Amino acid sequence: MRIIESVTELKEFKKQLNNEPSFWLPHYADFFKHYVNNSISFIYIHLIDSDLDYIIPFSHFDCINLDIEHIQELTSQHDIYILAKKRFMHYYSNSCYDADMVAWWQTHKMLPLDETNTTTHDIWNKWWFNETNANNWLPITKQYERCAGMKDIFMQYYKTFKISDEFKSYESMFIDNFYAIERNGLHIDYDKFTSSFKTNGLINNKAYTEYNPYTSTGRPSNKFGGVNYAALNKDDGCRKSFTSRFTNGMLIEMDFDAYHVRLIADIIKYKLPEGSVHTYFGKQYFGTDELSDDQYEQSKQITFRLLYGGIDKDFEKIPFFGETKKYIYSLWRTFKKDGYITTPYFKRPMYKNYLQDTNPNKLFNYLLQASETENNIYMINEVNSLLGQYNSELILYTYDSLLFDYDIKDGKELLLKLKHVMSQTGKYPVKINAGINYHAMQNMTSKVV
Repeated sequence: MRIIESVTELKEFKKQLNNEPSFWLPHYADFFKHYVNNSISFIYIHLIDSDLDYIIPFSHFDCINLDIEHIQELTSQHDIYILAKKRFMHYYSNSCYDADMVAWWQTHKMLPLDETNTTTHDIWNKWWFNETNANNWLPITKQYERCAGMKDIFMQYYKTFKISDEFKSYESMFIDNFYAIERNGLHIDYDKFTSSFKTNGLINNKAYTEYNPYTSTGRPSNKFGGVNYAALNKDDGCRKSFTSRFTNGMLIEMDFDAYHVRLIADIIKYKLPEGSVHTYFGKQYFGTDELSDDQYEQSKQITFRLLYGGIDKDFEKIPFFGETKKYIYSLWRTFKKDGYITTPYFKRPMYKNYLQDTNPNKLFNYLLQASETENNIYMINEVNSLLGQYNSELILYTYDSLLFDYDIKDGKELLLKLKHVMSQTGKYPVKINAGINYHAMQNMTSKVV
């Protein structure tokens, strides 16, 4: 292991880095701060071909530190794999891949790094875990010992990994776009927020999210600072905490109508009629041309039960569900025969060996959540590209909806464009709600036409 503590040493290292693939472990100074308000303690870099280890310090107390600006000088003609790339993008804009995604693409799990702590790390975590900028204090030799263990685990997955165009596309689009959402933050009413969540993860009246894509289905979780942003309570008033950062601004939520039904229809090539799918199915469930309010609500419940709990034989005569059931069992046969299936959009493999206790309907629901996420990635990429021309910002993603901090100066034109992008030219109808905070949202779909 060599510690690089001078610009001269860095110049020599850059020549080596440029000539081979590498694995990077950025260590942030503080365990608890969000990366937008943190600093880099040091970066561990492993040169894969030459099997050499380096540490480049930026704020560690055991070292002579380099200026953080030197990070951008570290480039390579070969692949760079960085642990938690999305966090590191706040400091580093050059081309690289996410190391966890290398493992997840193969096993549906992130790198198993929980057991890499040294005894020193365990003692520190027990007695001084709350210390500010703790990573700067932990001895650099022990930090290196832990990094070497993490590198060994990554190399196990790297050696079995074949990079594909599908991987490159998915990795880039997911990481880049969700970094953009996280970076925007959510503007808050400080008193209301701290009353509801009692968190210390706030910066200049903003709360920050962090999306984790490494779930079995790829549907990201979203937690930071003790707050589960993917499941904010709608009834206890906590959503009043979230407000607009703009003078005369408002929050705009756009969510899909019957999203999973329409995704399935897209996958199985079934043409749904325009209008409410719940009315469409309800007429077939109840054998009537006119649904009562109660029948409409029952229709929604029946549809969700069939899609997520299994399609009863009595409902196979309804064409949509008959075709869906055929698809479910065709999927299952492929899964059993080949040992994997691939997702419809990015062709990501989902392996039998890593999906435990699977049955036909459970497999279908795994695929449905993966399809939801993948379709949304394409859509969010277009949304972020569009927002680059405006002041308004995308601030929260929750599976079938997007929340925007909307600057009224952007005009109705932006809302129409966002609706068009999200609906994918009408394939996925969008409902629009607006309010002065995330609790006081009112339907305004009919006004955005």
